[in-house]
Amino acid sequence: MAKINCVDVSEFQQGIDFSKMSADGIKAVIIRAGYGKEVSQKDTMFESHYKGAKSAGLKIGVYWYSYANSADDAEREAKACLECIKGKSLDMPIYYDMEDSSQIKLGKTKLTEIAERFCETIKKSGYRAGVYANLNWFSNYLNYGRLKSKYSIWLAQYNDENQLACDIWQNSSTGRVSGYNGNIDTNIIYNESIFSDKTEKPTEEKNYPAIYYKVRCGGIWLPEVKNLEDYAGLKGKAITDIAIRVSTGKVWYQVHTKGGWLPKVTGYDIDDFENGYAGNGSNIDAIRVYYTTPQSVANSLGKYLVAKYRVSPINKEYFDWQKDDQTTNGQDGYAGLFDKSIDRVSIILE
Repeated sequence: MAKINCVDVSEFQQGIDFSKMSADGIKAVIIRAGYGKEVSQKDTMFESHYKGAKSAGLKIGVYWYSYANSADDAEREAKACLECIKGKSLDMPIYYDMEDSSQIKLGKTKLTEIAERFCETIKKSGYRAGVYANLNWFSNYLNYGRLKSKYSIWLAQYNDENQLACDIWQNSSTGRVSGYNGNIDTNIIYNESIFSDKTEKPTEEKNYPAIYYKVRCGGIWLPEVKNLEDYAGLKGKAITDIAIRVSTGKVWYQVHTKGGWLPKVTGYDIDDFENGYAGNGSNIDAIRVYYTTPQSVANSLGKYLVAKYRVSPINKEYFDWQKDDQTTNGQDGYAGLFDKSIDRVSIILE
């Protein structure tokens, strides 16, 4: 399992030493700002938790617990949330906590509409938005695909692995970390692009190149992935082929199989067996990706970019991130381990 790197807290957790948490490897905290439609329902520990986390240098996000029965209620909840966090700088989205049993009777269509109204109201104020729910809710009471296409997803599933793609996985409500003497919700952040200022993700800057990729496993090409919005692959299923493209600039890539490194590829066409994708139907155990930044883009951004990527061996934790084909500063020049087939790939330009 990946390392715990985030906790979420509310007024039910007091006496927290955020500096000790940071020293223990926690990098982010999601703080409850409040619940319901009224500013008077602001979490009594929000200000204290925010100040403590900020002083400890932790990344900060917030969440708001919903009781909404209509989209109009959701808008009022969003406005109450915005008033409670007024003047606060956030590094992560504002998450809408949907789990109250009183809402189940509303049905999937209405609950999804409620989530969208809250999130869109949040976005109009310049913050990014997300939805928190458990596996049951995302599977049966919310349109997960629709919400995931527009907002950050924070999944609660107390299991040894997450069964839905998400930016953050809340894996326990009885975790233990330094800095708090009691049970606490622990989380694993998979998509670090959620760390940003309150307005836009860095990868959505004007003229910032994007990278797109898709893989084949079990003889089927899976949907294309952009940047770190998801990973490419299916946990437990070996990847046999990969195709990669960029919106601006040039990229080459190659894969390693039991027979060694296959030729470098620059194209993106699953019907082109020569240069459209990398792979030959055999299990891939390592990949190498290299990005060339156009001079105009480098001048605009004030920097040259690299392809940053990682892979996971089947049913295991991810290996370390790699950059281009670099072999300095502990880099291997590729991602993977020979003779260990991979099942997931993540790539970003930075």
